[in-house]
Amino acid sequence: MKKISRTGNAPASLTSRLVLTGMTATGLALLLVVLALTVFEYWRIRHTMLQDSRVEAAIVADNVSASLVFNDDRAAREMLQALRASPMVLAAGVYRANGVLFADFQRDGQPPLPANLPSDMLPGPLEQSGFRELRLIHPIGPQNQPGGWVYLRKSMQEVYKRLAVHFFGALLIALGAMGLASLLVLRSRAAVRDAENRLDVLAHTDPVTQVGNRHAFNERLAAHIAHARQTGGNVALVLIDLDNFKTMNDTHGHAAGDALLHQVAQRLQTAMRSGDTVCRMGGDEFAIILAGSFDDPLLERYGQRIIATFQTPFTDEGQSLQVTGSAGIASYPQDAQDFDSLVRHADTAMYRAKDLGKNRCQRFDPTMNQALLRRLAVEKELRKALHDGEGLALHYQPVFSAQDRSMVGAEALLRWTCPVLGVVPPLEAVAVAEDTGLIEALGYWVLRTACTDAARWQHTAPLAVAVNVSARQLHDTRFLSTVMDILRETGLTPQLLEIELTETVLMDNMEAGAHILHRLGQLGVQLAIDDFGTGYSSLAYLRQLPMKRIKIDRSFVRDLPQQEHSRTIVTAIVHLAHGLGLAVTAEGVETLEQADYLAQQGCDVLQGYAFARPMPAHQLEAARQPSSHSPT
Repeated sequence: MKKISRTGNAPASLTSRLVLTGMTATGLALLLVVLALTVFEYWRIRHTMLQDSRVEAAIVADNVSASLVFNDDRAAREMLQALRASPMVLAAGVYRANGVLFADFQRDGQPPLPANLPSDMLPGPLEQSGFRELRLIHPIGPQNQPGGWVYLRKSMQEVYKRLAVHFFGALLIALGAMGLASLLVLRSRAAVRDAENRLDVLAHTDPVTQVGNRHAFNERLAAHIAHARQTGGNVALVLIDLDNFKTMNDTHGHAAGDALLHQVAQRLQTAMRSGDTVCRMGGDEFAIILAGSFDDPLLERYGQRIIATFQTPFTDEGQSLQVTGSAGIASYPQDAQDFDSLVRHADTAMYRAKDLGKNRCQRFDPTMNQALLRRLAVEKELRKALHDGEGLALHYQPVFSAQDRSMVGAEALLRWTCPVLGVVPPLEAVAVAEDTGLIEALGYWVLRTACTDAARWQHTAPLAVAVNVSARQLHDTRFLSTVMDILRETGLTPQLLEIELTETVLMDNMEAGAHILHRLGQLGVQLAIDDFGTGYSSLAYLRQLPMKRIKIDRSFVRDLPQQEHSRTIVTAIVHLAHGLGLAVTAEGVETLEQADYLAQQGCDVLQGYAFARPMPAHQLEAARQPSSHSPT
């Protein structure tokens, strides 16, 4: 799978910059702390030095006071020489009370002491602290009447040495702490980066198929389109939807469904080029992104190769699983100019493939947009019609006894005249309702309306009505209770309601629908199989479900009585149904010749244009008046 740089790298880079900024701020903070501690240490050392200097000066003053009284300058100098042991003392002197130098001491290279103390230094103790030296004058004898003065000049160099040792020591400790913290941060960052990478993989990988998910699809397709826009390249998108996957999933279980999805993803990877990307969009839908150079013939071959991957049955725990796929292809910039339109057009082409019979691949064509717009318009107006009840109506096609040609019932058929769209064909309305989830509401509307009409007729001339039910309705948890509620509210006798289901609807999760159908049969509702012979070949439901009637599909009636195969099939169906105790209705009877032949074969009920076309309820009521004649 081709890797594309994700915009997700930007947050990672931002995180690294934030970590670096945090570490830099921490280092600056530690440096400020070291400087603050150094300033505090300077103040402490200087304060200590002043105290020590005062003590030294007081000791010298006590020892030289006698020498000053007896005018013994030699003894005073000897006493001052003892200060040589203190390396910080640069010079010292003893002055008489009038400020005249009495005895002095200075180290080599130091300037001599002044012969007289300046007047601004008298009369009182004095402490002067400069950047390089500390000067101190201390009284000899009582402070209020000193007998002389001790003068000390001390170097600040030792203070700065101690201060430098403290500063660099603290700095080394801070640097060590900073280094340790950086090491911990880097190790933590590495662990976080690994976790982020794992989360990124999880966020972009489908757990069932181990290919990219919708998040990965969005990022990679956007990146491919951006790159193609800059370089003038092409991007093609193939959307694949599995046909009848829900039926297979419900029949074999979700574990088998997941195994099938995983195998589909593996097969798609073998069918695509090395630089292409396959993603699972969710459910049973996949997407393949093609980047690079390609032309229309290549895309056509590519689509056929993808469809061909479904021809070999899939397997799960020894059982064979057969599923096909429908695909739609759209390309940038030929079919779309941006991300959304590319996805939308590929999706439109895919649904076009389904409409054409599934198990095929369709390239997007601009005319498909017209069908899509029509579909959206039908959906919009259908929702409005179901909400307002405007434009929807039922027509009834009568059904007749094959023996005496008397009317024995009617099938309710949907008709819709939309104020905006005009007359909408029933097949189109039902197809849109199936795809958009409106089929339940539409089906219940048909059922309620038909029961209401039949309930009105049962007081004068009872007539059974047949209503078609979709798979969604049958599997709706409210279906059974809704039918019972409608029968109770309308007052219709259950025996006058016939529910028609196709073989496909019956086989779609038959176990779940069997309970509902048995319950309806117990209530007295008649059950019929519509379009018999066009769905699943399994006949197990004929003995497992409480069916009362089967309806032969019009495709078998159309060629009667001339076509031998049709005659054979119809005869077999009639014998099979009667052998199981089921009544038989033939649909699509268009000629009296067909009607006579079907009657001869034992068909019970006939329905078709040879007898009557679908008509509104009031016309059906008029046709049932005593003056009306049954068809002959």
